[in-house]
Amino acid sequence: MEKDYCEKLNKQKALDFAIRDKECHHESEYGFTIKDKENPYNNYLSNDAWKKFLEKMSERHRAHYNDADGGELKKKKGRYGWNPPKMASFGSSSRFVYLKSKDIPDFIFEKQLPTRVGHTANVDGYLQRGDCDIFVEAKCREIYASHKTQKIGVVYKEVYEKIHEIKNEFAFSSNDLENDKEHFECEFQYKETTLLHFDVKQLICHFLGIAANILEYKNVNTNVKFVYLIFNPEKDTDFTNNKLAYYQEDIKKDYKATINEIELFGDMKWLFDAVMQYQVKQLKSPEMKYTFNFELASQEDYLKKIKE
Repeated sequence: MEKDYCEKLNKQKALDFAIRDKECHHESEYGFTIKDKENPYNNYLSNDAWKKFLEKMSERHRAHYNDADGGELKKKKGRYGWNPPKMASFGSSSRFVYLKSKDIPDFIFEKQLPTRVGHTANVDGYLQRGDCDIFVEAKCREIYASHKTQKIGVVYKEVYEKIHEIKNEFAFSSNDLENDKEHFECEFQYKETTLLHFDVKQLICHFLGIAANILEYKNVNTNVKFVYLIFNPEKDTDFTNNKLAYYQEDIKKDYKATINEIELFGDMKWLFDAVMQYQVKQLKSPEMKYTFNFELASQEDYLKKIKE
């Protein structure tokens, strides 16, 4: 099989190709083409393979993605023209969690939860199991881009201040942006470690949505399990090509660094509790009894963590 790697590789694209080379056995399976673009996207499924992928997806699951605002199944117009559907990428986290969860009965993709602070939280997966609500957030190629400095809406600043008040080991910087009063530039630290790979901003947003859901709606399960699913690059990849092998150690290093950053936080219940305290105050809601459990998972133990 001809490899057809792009000229400008980086860690994210190298992972895409390493997953592709493990999965694909024929050139017809990859290389999404866009009309009027000279080169195919070889780190994506081919047009025919993508069509077959969608045909195998149930109408119910397709509706989950189409009703959400992520645009995972559709071509998107960018700065330099049209791009393939995000989910067609071999390193797509939505594709990752879909393939791992599609056969779980009653599993819902792209669960939307209003945060009542800023934007709606879009959680990758949701499953009601008895009296427990299980939420899933998946990461694949995203952790190989730096999350050190982020542009964040000022409406979230009070949340971070509340978390810092409760646990001063959690810290964040707040730098004003020129000609932009609605956002600020932010870096997160925990226990004096700057978070480079772990997207704690997004996790806090998800926790805001889950907490608001518990406080605002009757008959909602108050037992919560949050599964944080991260693709382990030491499995289900093929780095034998020299071009990809060049990035292999750095990818492994970043993966382990991400795990370490998350494990710094402990069981994460304290963070959810802090977010819940904030929501109780700002929603003027009575406190609710609840349980919270955070599970870190990879593709190897994910189904076990869901079923526990």
